[in-house]
Amino acid sequence: MMLTFADKTQAEADAVIGADGVHSTVLAILFGTGEPRFTGQVAYRAIYRSQLLGTEIDDRVKWWGPDRHIVSYKVDPRRDELYFIASTPEPDFKIESWSAGGDLDQLRSAFAGFHPHARVILEACPEVRKWALVERDPLARWSEDRIVLIGDACHPMLPYMAQGAGSAMEDAVVVARCLEGVDLEGFSDAFRKFERNRKDRTSRIQLGARQNVWMRTAPDTAWLYHYDAWTVPLL
Repeated sequence: MMLTFADKTQAEADAVIGADGVHSTVLAILFGTGEPRFTGQVAYRAIYRSQLLGTEIDDRVKWWGPDRHIVSYKVDPRRDELYFIASTPEPDFKIESWSAGGDLDQLRSAFAGFHPHARVILEACPEVRKWALVERDPLARWSEDRIVLIGDACHPMLPYMAQGAGSAMEDAVVVARCLEGVDLEGFSDAFRKFERNRKDRTSRIQLGARQNVWMRTAPDTAWLYHYDAWTVPLL
């Protein structure tokens, strides 16, 4: 098949794996599903030196409110860098960007009534990034002939279960296993096998993340964390 890119260059390929994210061009060409849906929520994210906190707090916490939450944890073995994500409704903000700056005063105001430790994290933050959170419903299909979608291209997830990147890596392992020993004529069947073995799990995570209640109580986490893409039996 011949691929034509936005800059008019072309490349010939025997098969295509569309790993081009939530705004997937490959998805649009295959199934015409349109733009992802804006949830009305935004995410503020930051990483900064934990010494800026000025005090010791329990940082491995998720604080929930009725329509907003904060998650924080240290991200390095020395525990000297703190990461947080704070999600809150802002239905008029629709910029989806890794680099757009957020207003710290607006962020802090949105969490004015939260736990004192959450407030310490926000008050110590020197700068923050902000972007709109978008999603899709689980798709009916991921593949067509020798073209297949993986990762956010076929199952974009809200960050509330922290599984987006992990699920994409699981996809890569399983699609590789399905292709092992397969010649070109078998790629279409291999891609359908990949889809068959991954769709239930990723759909469950997508819909679970949308609910934003993961770990609020004491759920059975084995189905999520004990999954091994290298050894799980393939149907």
